[in-house]
Amino acid sequence: MLAFVPEFLLVLTAIAIIFGKEFFRKDNWVPIATLWALGVAFLLRVMTFGQVKALGGLFVLNSFGWYFDLIYLGVAVAAVIFSFSVTKDRSTFFSLLLIGVVGMMLLTKSRDFLALFLSVELVALSLYSLVAFGKDEKKLEGGVKFFVLNIFASSLLIFGIGIIFAAAGSTQFAGAREAFLGNELPVFVGIVFFLAGLGFKMGIFPFNFWIPDVYQAAPVGITTLLAGASKKAAFGASVLVFLLALSAFAPFWAGLFALLAVATLLFGHLGALWQSNFRRFMAYSIIGQSGFLMMGLAAPSALGLTGLLFHVLTHAVAVIGIFAIIAFLESRGVFEIHGLDGLGLRSPFLAASLVIFFASLAGIPLFAGFVSKFILFSAAIQAGQGMLAIFAIFASAISVFFYFKIARSMFVNKPSSKPLDVPMSTKCLVTISVFLILLFGLYPGPIVGFLQKAVSVL
Repeated sequence: MLAFVPEFLLVLTAIAIIFGKEFFRKDNWVPIATLWALGVAFLLRVMTFGQVKALGGLFVLNSFGWYFDLIYLGVAVAAVIFSFSVTKDRSTFFSLLLIGVVGMMLLTKSRDFLALFLSVELVALSLYSLVAFGKDEKKLEGGVKFFVLNIFASSLLIFGIGIIFAAAGSTQFAGAREAFLGNELPVFVGIVFFLAGLGFKMGIFPFNFWIPDVYQAAPVGITTLLAGASKKAAFGASVLVFLLALSAFAPFWAGLFALLAVATLLFGHLGALWQSNFRRFMAYSIIGQSGFLMMGLAAPSALGLTGLLFHVLTHAVAVIGIFAIIAFLESRGVFEIHGLDGLGLRSPFLAASLVIFFASLAGIPLFAGFVSKFILFSAAIQAGQGMLAIFAIFASAISVFFYFKIARSMFVNKPSSKPLDVPMSTKCLVTISVFLILLFGLYPGPIVGFLQKAVSVL
């Protein structure tokens, strides 16, 4: 039970924040309390390193869930810092954020289909409201679109779970795996519906058309949470379901993932070429990165899953750094990519940091993204998915082109305004992100070794 104290702490903090507004006239304390709760939860989770604990057979904490928890909590801290500018109904905003994080933490510990579905819905219900938070018409439109499509995705997900349950007679992952023999056809149908429902949460093709609009409309802190944490939670849940419950059908679903990975890679990277808004550009780039993550499921070996988990981390770190810069630039009225012209003169620190983040996302050697992509490419080739690896390399080449184009404009084009005074909070988040990108790129051994052990416990 002590292993799940971080989740209980976040829930209690959310409740305290909601009721606290009845006792305090001002709400300046709310984001501070949220940061405190996330920080303490992070430390408590670090202290549970190496533990294996179960909660009623529904959730299991092991090194896999431990790893994802640290990512969620780290991204959530950044999201809270980006959301200090929220002034309307802070109690509701930050309590919903905490509940969403709890849902993610439970999702990647699930060992039961119903527990997984409830965790998915806990995350979704929190994010609906957060995306639409505020009086802005775009935010409301994005929130409504997110809500409607999520309802459709949840319907597909629960329908798929129902078919799998009918075939297996159990909602437990382990029990389902043992009962599937002789019920192949219904399971194939269930996998398709389940993947369609969860594919929406993962942001993979063809279930990703909502991402550019929602990422552009949502508050920047919530966009960070969506890109850096909730999508990663969906991939973590996919690993658990397909390996623990559906491993007997690996040739079928691995082939599906390979096809969807190619489509997602091409859709994301080609779509990014035509964007002028910085957030929409990042949305398509993030879709493309989902294609790389899917390579780990298309080649579900220990090597492929290690690459998937490592890429989850490297991408989350880059997302934090990039959206820290986006949050600052938007506060200065810069929303379009052409607003980055001459950034190398206006703020050499931000421009150089963006180049490092882009280099990692593109898979340039010496940066963290190169290591995770190299592992994924190697796993695909070992699994006989050579064409998938070729398409992934082609997508990486496209990303080098559009990242280089932006980098060139930052250092070659003339600045359109005066030098920028970057606040300390932005400097700290960007510096930490740059440090981690370089650390994991130059010294990947320790983290890769840990991830190999995390995969082995599944």
